[in-house]
Amino acid sequence: MEKRERRIPYNLEAEKYILGCMLLEPTIIGEVVSRISANNFYGAENKNIMKAITNLYENNEVIDQVKVADELQRMNLLEASGGINYLFDIIESIPSVANVDAYLEVIEEKSLLRELLRVTDRVRDKVLEGDLSFSDIGAKAEEEMLRVINMRRTEDVKKIHRFTNRVLEIIETNKNSDGRVTGLDTGFEDLNKLTFGFQKGELIVLAARPGIGKSAFALNVAAHACQHHNASVAFFSLEMGIDQLTMRLFSSFSGLSISKIRSGKLTSKEMAALLVAKAAVDKLNLYLDETSNTNLNDIKAKCLKLKREGLLDLIIIDYLQLIQVPNFKGTRNEEVGRISRGLKLMARELEVPVLALSQLSRGVELSEDKRPRLAHLRESGSIEQDADIVMFLHRDQPSKDEAVQVRNHRTELIVAKNRQGATDSIFLLFKGAQSTFCKYEG
Repeated sequence: MEKRERRIPYNLEAEKYILGCMLLEPTIIGEVVSRISANNFYGAENKNIMKAITNLYENNEVIDQVKVADELQRMNLLEASGGINYLFDIIESIPSVANVDAYLEVIEEKSLLRELLRVTDRVRDKVLEGDLSFSDIGAKAEEEMLRVINMRRTEDVKKIHRFTNRVLEIIETNKNSDGRVTGLDTGFEDLNKLTFGFQKGELIVLAARPGIGKSAFALNVAAHACQHHNASVAFFSLEMGIDQLTMRLFSSFSGLSISKIRSGKLTSKEMAALLVAKAAVDKLNLYLDETSNTNLNDIKAKCLKLKREGLLDLIIIDYLQLIQVPNFKGTRNEEVGRISRGLKLMARELEVPVLALSQLSRGVELSEDKRPRLAHLRESGSIEQDADIVMFLHRDQPSKDEAVQVRNHRTELIVAKNRQGATDSIFLLFKGAQSTFCKYEG
């Protein structure tokens, strides 16, 4: 079998055609420079000419072969670009400007293939250097591949009527569903009224002081989505062990207290209830990860795999400040900002909501009412900026005279930021024995 010749992807004829069209018909230059730049060209001469044309265009100057030659001369690149004769040759080789779009696509395609080749070369070098683990290299490779894929040119801008028609269809769909949940059902009716459910691409942040029930609330949302809507949920528990999470699910589904389950002292009737709960939990499309040193790349890689398999409708992270950023050099605030931005980008790229739990700063303990506010989000203002929804769980501190015991608590869920809707407070009942939330009937 004859071996095919391997070569770097490029098309010099397409490059010359686009340059010639711009010199023949300057009115198309705006469209061209909005789609490609000099970096998309392979031929050195063509790259230089594109730089010169772009410079002239950005300075609002007349563009023709003489002006381009003058600009190349100013850049000390005229001779390296074939001289003025090469510019005339380019113009003479153009039969018409009718196929600009097709040739632009060729240049974009070849440029993307060259970038993909560079990425694979870098991955190959990292493998041969042997300094990084398979997990680190794999995560970086997947991230770089996704970056190249996202470089592909998006659709052209569209007239507003194209969007109004689409939005009207969304409104009609919402009308038929009684205007309630258009995203992922949270399991809490009053929260759904404010948010219409957690929407694809949203970053939702839930913060509270320790012991208020952040993890319990997140687990409630996950279990409801799985059980009642057959959703697939990825739950990254960076603080609590999987055994503890599973025990909470058993308690929630069986109605038995966590302490009773933990003790193992169950009657035959209670054991039967526990086995029924286990059967129900086994059916949930809930994917748990308890890796204690999980970094942002690991999370994205695992979620990408689930997404490719059609097994991802919601991502939950407990909690945001425990995520690591590999090889990050900067302040802690900058690192947390990188994490929150990464989670928002992941939500958009994977088209699923991301619910991230967060710590509060010590400032909330110093306030008189200990009521959390947006300024209390710990270690970064970027969390508030990146999040589409910010929620706080809050309840009044028990008095010193109150007996310390497991009991039910009225808990306030504060929707402090809602990019697409209203902000308000919702009251829930926290059932301490089962570590679950339900609607407060008060």
